[in-house]
Amino acid sequence: MAGLAWLRTLVARLRPPVAPPPGALPLPLADAPLDVLAAKVLFSHLRNRQQKLGPPPTAFGHVDQSQSELLVRAMIAGAAASGRIDAAKERQLRGALSTFGLAPDAPGFLDNALARPVPMDALLADVRDAHVGSLLYAAVLAGVDKHAAVNRAYLAYLAERLKLPDDVLARLHAQYGYGG
Repeated sequence: MAGLAWLRTLVARLRPPVAPPPGALPLPLADAPLDVLAAKVLFSHLRNRQQKLGPPPTAFGHVDQSQSELLVRAMIAGAAASGRIDAAKERQLRGALSTFGLAPDAPGFLDNALARPVPMDALLADVRDAHVGSLLYAAVLAGVDKHAAVNRAYLAYLAERLKLPDDVLARLHAQYGYGG
């Protein structure tokens, strides 16, 4: 474990040199528990560092009923951007909604929203802050075919309208597998 040499050096400086007692394990074996501990500390540090640097998950579970309805309508508007919502798009939307737990409580809400998609301009009027804007963009990103040129243009338009910072866009694109 050559990558742990710095930790071994630090420990050697901190503990005074002591001759091994008679019958003790040879020196390389005596350091084995220290190597294991050092590896665990290092890997834990790197894992935690990665969690801090990596994209946090977009959590839709904490949104209230009105935000949930807004996100569902935005997802539907994004799917309708390419013309109409066919059966395949509807299946994709229902799957995404179920994955993210975005199911408004009102009975028939989803069917009504699918039958009459709301224009994005009307939905953007309900975006009050940057957090809701990033959730709306994430919902649309999750609900559209990211490979279709019209959807890519729509996502660029939406990001511009929401004035999302580049770092937020990069995190969301990485999280949802979008090459943007």
